[in-house]
Amino acid sequence: MKISYLGPKGTNCYEACCFYNKDNNFEMIPAKTITEAIELLLNNNVDKAIVPIENSIKGTVLEALDNIIENEDLFIEKEIIIDISHYLLGLKSNNVKKLYSHPQALGQCKNYIKNNLKDFEIIEMQSTANAAEIVSSNKEGLCIANKVCSELYNLEIIDDNIQDKSNNKTRFFVLSKNEIHNNSNIKVSIILSTKNIPGALYQILGLFNTFEINMTKIESRPSEKELGDYLFWIEADIDELNEKTNVFFDILKNKCSYFRILGIY
Repeated sequence: MKISYLGPKGTNCYEACCFYNKDNNFEMIPAKTITEAIELLLNNNVDKAIVPIENSIKGTVLEALDNIIENEDLFIEKEIIIDISHYLLGLKSNNVKKLYSHPQALGQCKNYIKNNLKDFEIIEMQSTANAAEIVSSNKEGLCIANKVCSELYNLEIIDDNIQDKSNNKTRFFVLSKNEIHNNSNIKVSIILSTKNIPGALYQILGLFNTFEINMTKIESRPSEKELGDYLFWIEADIDELNEKTNVFFDILKNKCSYFRILGIY
């Protein structure tokens, strides 16, 4: 069994993958991008893929969401939420004023950078682990990464917990090509588009109230059809799968021009 993740070793996605793979049932395969991690799954090179989907500060990871929406063979099997703590890593003897990191990490530490590293050249990388690898191999500049990277790439911790907000969390999806449903205390992710009639979205949202289902998220994404058409990503909490929830799904589907359950997990 193999599982892909956004690599290389040391990324937050690597941490999420290690958490999921704590029993060592999977060979962990690093990918250079989120899209590549998902393509490995779609092409049957791995059995599952783990990708970041949302950060509590920077919001939705659109590359992951759009890939899930566009590929109907993908299903959400599980979510993993981990706390994100950013560290300033490097070599204290190094005076080169370059700062390497992933755009998400840079955005989550923008106040710290402004106050402490304002003279540094900012260099965006594909991942925080890539940044740590560059600093370790080239011996120049500093990087923002997690504590795991300091151990993997033999870097000193210059400063810790430099993120602007303490409640920084990232949510990851475990993706599979097999539809797996849990039966109780579950979350459902749905993608849908409304019919082109007045009040269509209002009617759909009203169903959640009618069936006493707690909607936890709604976000729109542009449809590929034409400008002005949108898909809606909706998440909701459900106590259990039963006749009532099946009726809810059936009515909801009939009111949509497009309807797909991304996962019940």
